[in-house]
Amino acid sequence: MTDIDLWEGMDTVAPPEPNPYDAGTPEHEAWQRQEDQARADVLTARRKQRQDEETDRQLTLIKARHAAEQMWAEEQAALAKAAADDAARVHDGATFLLDLPPTPPALWGKGEDILWARGEALMIAGPQGVGKTTIAGQLLRAVAGLHHEVLGLPVEPCEQRVLYLAMDRPEQARRNLGRMFAGNTDERELLAEILRFWSGPPPSDFAADPASLLRLAQQHGADVVFVDSLKDAAVGLSKDEVGAGYNRARQLALAEGVQLVELHHVVKNGADGGKPNNINGIYGSTWLTSGAGSVVLLWGEPGDPVIDFVHLKQPMNEVGPLKVLHNRTTGLAEVFHDEDTDVVALARRCASTGVSAREAAGCIFSAEKPTNAQVEKARRKLRELVKQGLLTERAANDGKGGRGQGDRWFAAAPASWTGDEEPSDDRYGQ
Repeated sequence: MTDIDLWEGMDTVAPPEPNPYDAGTPEHEAWQRQEDQARADVLTARRKQRQDEETDRQLTLIKARHAAEQMWAEEQAALAKAAADDAARVHDGATFLLDLPPTPPALWGKGEDILWARGEALMIAGPQGVGKTTIAGQLLRAVAGLHHEVLGLPVEPCEQRVLYLAMDRPEQARRNLGRMFAGNTDERELLAEILRFWSGPPPSDFAADPASLLRLAQQHGADVVFVDSLKDAAVGLSKDEVGAGYNRARQLALAEGVQLVELHHVVKNGADGGKPNNINGIYGSTWLTSGAGSVVLLWGEPGDPVIDFVHLKQPMNEVGPLKVLHNRTTGLAEVFHDEDTDVVALARRCASTGVSAREAAGCIFSAEKPTNAQVEKARRKLRELVKQGLLTERAANDGKGGRGQGDRWFAAAPASWTGDEEPSDDRYGQ
């Protein structure tokens, strides 16, 4: 059917009724005028209807054309973005293999002591009530630009916004985080602009819909996302297909420049019923830890003021292990220097004999018989402390090592400090 067929017969009307009056009479002429006017009104109404229908039709065509043009533009933009993303992720062999920085760019860390590397997810795991939200809250303050370091290591601020997914007990998280920000009331405008909080379950399961994590970050203009916690982000984390699905969501976000901090839980107990001592103590599918760049374990009983901080998976050096003290008044945490586990303090107590790597390992890891791996970790830690100027190293072949225990390390004490006297101002004698 052509367009003109739509109005076929629109300009015709039914044949008129015969004029009941005699021709030439006034009644005949009046009736005829009335009939002619009625016919004209019908034709005018029909033309108006045709014009309105044609206007609606043309408007629909225009809208459809503009909608099609918009859809086309969006499709082309998506294709262009995908092509640009693919191009950004493809490198020639020389660039990819040889143009490496000496250390990964750190979001939380310094030098080779990195707890959170750019482009790699940080997982903070632990049982209930040991302060995962506390550590995450301090990182949140730092990436928001309100503080410069957490647990003695510097933190890089975000470039856009921070999105905190408070999915696990959001009101409790709100109270805990609120204590940390209570002193920042003068920064209200900054907090309103730079932080976004999502309360409750996510809009969709991140494992079932891997693009949803990135989509949520982009909707809020965030380049840093805190996931609190993984069990609420995806259901069934013990299943490999769920773990792999969440890891895909994580990697899609990281590939687009969204940095991630993930809070997670551990199995109920380690192999011996105590603290998990390796990555297998983290709950769920292996793909959860395999896809993370750094995994930190917090360990203790709920409410403990001092907990263990263990770096289970590292981008570079292992940081710690540390003791962390929770300040219940401020809601903040800091490194707790325990004289029984502080290797520098041990070296100062052994001023005349120094400390061997095995003795340092026993101190650091609270182990009566440290493993060879722990001894080597302690040796790296001792040599790092030498670089920091806190210890000095004496090789075994210089005649001063003694006792057949190889190289030994001594506290780098000032000349004013002799014997076992404790300096008044500086615990490390600097």
